[in-house]
Amino acid sequence: MKTLVPAEIAHALSVTWRGRVSVEAVATTGSTNEDLMLRARVEQPAVCVLRAADVQTHGRGRQARAWRAASGDALLFSVSVPVASLPPSLSAITLACGVTLAECLGSHHVAVNLKWPNDIRVRGRKLAGILTELVVDRVARYTLVIGVGMNMRLSEAERHAIGVPAIGLEELLRSTVDGGREQWIGRLGSAILTAADEFIRDGFDPFCLRFNQLLEARGEVVDVIDGNQNAASGRIVEVDRFGRLIIEAEGVTRSVSVGDISLRVRP
Repeated sequence: MKTLVPAEIAHALSVTWRGRVSVEAVATTGSTNEDLMLRARVEQPAVCVLRAADVQTHGRGRQARAWRAASGDALLFSVSVPVASLPPSLSAITLACGVTLAECLGSHHVAVNLKWPNDIRVRGRKLAGILTELVVDRVARYTLVIGVGMNMRLSEAERHAIGVPAIGLEELLRSTVDGGREQWIGRLGSAILTAADEFIRDGFDPFCLRFNQLLEARGEVVDVIDGNQNAASGRIVEVDRFGRLIIEAEGVTRSVSVGDISLRVRP
């Protein structure tokens, strides 16, 4: 399998972003998020950067969970976005990115749901995850770094190692993606950049209804897990305009904020 070609990714960006983004691709790195964060801690980037890799040796998701994929078996990239000032409800940007990724996939006949706050799933199986981090440089300028890992294909060994039900893009497309990896990274990267741009300008309001239309397990009872503890239980009602999950139990509603928590749907 050939190494990703930056020029092909750049060409696959939407017209809105073509020529406005610095595109990089490497065969191997520890983590594309960490690569961009290290730079942004020194100096805020002058333009948005998209960095992709064939394989990440220390890829990670929320709660420091390892991202597992063999070389070329996943679409792995991060974008860094310079920010002049922080928008309110910043943690909800992860949800906004989920919306635009889901809509991008839907436009290519891949129907998905969103598991709050950061997983893209198909029939209860994980297709992709999003990791958003904020960096401040030496003169207090902000940069958002948004990473995406999407399964392309999964061997039985990889399915076992992941430890949760998972699915690959090729299984959904019923075709191979090898020759089109750059095209998919360009499409998905454009979706992330568009979400970040709109969120920085308008906040979560433009995304709230769209997220709720895609919300997995709405109406079902879930346990909210904080570490190894069950912090709350209730029926999923919706996500509010701040990106918080609203659950209801015995007529009482409560909001759950994005953080180091996870959801477990009751059987």
